[in-house]
Amino acid sequence: MDNEIAREVVRAVFRSSGELEKLLPVLKKECGAEDYKTYTRQVAMAIDGIHVALLDKVLKQFPDLEGEIEKNLARTGRAMP
Repeated sequence: MDNEIAREVVRAVFRSSGELEKLLPVLKKECGAEDYKTYTRQVAMAIDGIHVALLDKVLKQFPDLEGEIEKNLARTGRAMP
């Protein structure tokens, strides 16, 4: 894997996490309190799983990307342009 493919993985991780986060307001509105609580935990576990499975591996291989991600998030709110 090269640096650009690693960046594409980072983009995919953040896109996927963002899509899962978008579910939370819908679930809050449409589910009962107990179901919502369960779903929020499951969404958090799914996001964590994506990060552990993909992002952590990429950042171990390309540690310089971590600083790049932090700068981009601070500047634009996005992990990678």
